[in-house]
Amino acid sequence: MARASRIEYDGALYHVLNRGNYRQELFTAGQAGRHFEQTLLETCARFGWRLHAYVIMSNHYHLALETPEANLTTGMQWLQSSFANRFNRVAGERGHVFQGRFKSLVVEEGPALLAVVNYIHLNPVRAGLVDVTHLREYELSSFPKYLQRKDRRPGCLCGDSWLWEAGHLRPTPGGMRCYQEYLAFQEEADPANRQGLHQRLCRGWYIGTQQGKEAFLGRWMARGGVKEGLAARQYGTDAALVLRARGLSQFGKKVSDLEQDHKGAAWKVILACWIKAQTGVSNRWLSEHLHLGATASVSRLLQNERHTHDAHNPLWRKLQ
Repeated sequence: MARASRIEYDGALYHVLNRGNYRQELFTAGQAGRHFEQTLLETCARFGWRLHAYVIMSNHYHLALETPEANLTTGMQWLQSSFANRFNRVAGERGHVFQGRFKSLVVEEGPALLAVVNYIHLNPVRAGLVDVTHLREYELSSFPKYLQRKDRRPGCLCGDSWLWEAGHLRPTPGGMRCYQEYLAFQEEADPANRQGLHQRLCRGWYIGTQQGKEAFLGRWMARGGVKEGLAARQYGTDAALVLRARGLSQFGKKVSDLEQDHKGAAWKVILACWIKAQTGVSNRWLSEHLHLGATASVSRLLQNERHTHDAHNPLWRKLQ
């Protein structure tokens, strides 16, 4: 199966994460954690990245980073390969250090970025290594670095936007102390939500609102970032919703027309075929989102359209 293509563009925000190979305790071996931290800061300097937050745990890491230039893959390759070479040289090992490809999720600006930063900074707390009041004692994290004077912090760290989102705070030691109180409140408000946070912030491809996700994917598809076939299928129902909106626009229709027009309307069937060919969504999804009737009916309608397909049909020409 082909690998999912990376979303890269100037000014992108990401939540990036990866694990040690075979989930081994990679960063607890000697000074491995500090070596990775140093390699990360070197990567940020080399590729011009802005680092909003990071944490290095025993066998995995999380980064909230911004790429002013579209160079995520190039930079991550340098980061992981450089660290792997250094680790293997010091440990006398050979082979892969990380479990596989790093995972990168696009992050929406505003509350979504703050949620990712909070999740990253609270990782040691939720792992039972420290409590919120002693979070500065977990050194392999951006949190204690932000408590330092600005001239002593790594130059790539940038907390202005998400601290402002947390309550109009400033990236100063005083602002960070207020942020620590804010984190304590967040943890106390929902201490058992770890699994839910993992689902929302570490899976999929986008972190943010559904409206923001569809708007972003629509722009990305329009500029050729997602092509027909396998590439579009990687974004599943999100791409299908974007295509539905685009198809409705081409037909001069509205979502309400899907409900009001009869189930087997020619334009609805053609729209369903067009979406299905590009995303591979299920007939159940088409039934529910295009109001085509029972799932079995959708299968029959699509099959009939494929058998009688006419590329010169004005409806197909609008979609093309």
